[in-house]
Amino acid sequence: MSRLVVVGFDGSATARSAVHYGAWEAVRRGCGLRIVHAFGWPVIGPPFHAPYDQHDQGPRAAMLDLLARTAQQARDDHPSLSVTTRLIDGSPGGVLVDLSRDAELLVVGHRGLGGFAGLLAGSVAAQASAHACCPVVVVRGDTPCDDAPVVLGTDGSPGANRAAEVAFAQAQLRDVELILAHHQPARSSSAGAIAVGDPGFWVTVGDPAAGELGVGARYPDVKYRTEVVPGDSVAAALIALVRRTSAGLLVVGSRGLGGFRGLVMGSTSRNLIEHAPCPVMVVPAIYDGD
Repeated sequence: MSRLVVVGFDGSATARSAVHYGAWEAVRRGCGLRIVHAFGWPVIGPPFHAPYDQHDQGPRAAMLDLLARTAQQARDDHPSLSVTTRLIDGSPGGVLVDLSRDAELLVVGHRGLGGFAGLLAGSVAAQASAHACCPVVVVRGDTPCDDAPVVLGTDGSPGANRAAEVAFAQAQLRDVELILAHHQPARSSSAGAIAVGDPGFWVTVGDPAAGELGVGARYPDVKYRTEVVPGDSVAAALIALVRRTSAGLLVVGSRGLGGFRGLVMGSTSRNLIEHAPCPVMVVPAIYDGD
């Protein structure tokens, strides 16, 4: 089956940003782009009319037309990119999770249409992040930045090692620095940059003893460093680091240990999705991709 980046699309401005980001990722990965609308997205906008207001067409025909125009814009922006669309009956979260089984990457916006602020982040993005079979990117911010560093939130769990593999691959794909972020509760006395191999750091990514066989050793061209980020809140600590480093992507595992436990299942994930100034990539606990 062809390699695909799948984008969830509901016609909103953030969904268009997700398509732009998905196309950017697909070009760099050398794979196709599929733009998907799940017919059943709960998107009723004020004053309580469907967001596909075409008058002379039904909502389904209007969305098919919008999908076609969106796909054509992606082709115009990236002439070499293969772009397809699908309109599928079903709940958006369930549809996207099903499609993730054959996808290399799943991309969604951080909020949907209408007056339901945070609706997509609170339901679809959370469901996809928790259950998708491939990494999920929740898009925040504007256009992707080619030279911005990648930040990895890590805690040494098996899921974090899988996230590390993906983060190193992203840094290599973008030819940027990778920053390995370890959360340290505010009550601890030490903070700041530390050296790889420091016994106070939970994960030495280049050390086979850290879990999977030396992730860093498999990416010799990737420059990386580690930082301890202090604070009572994991989300606030990661967001502060992302802002300070002007990072272009924040990568986390879907389940972790210690300070990152339940990272994408509750308030931490909501805070990251709603407040991170860059896209957030969530890597599933079980993932065998590159």
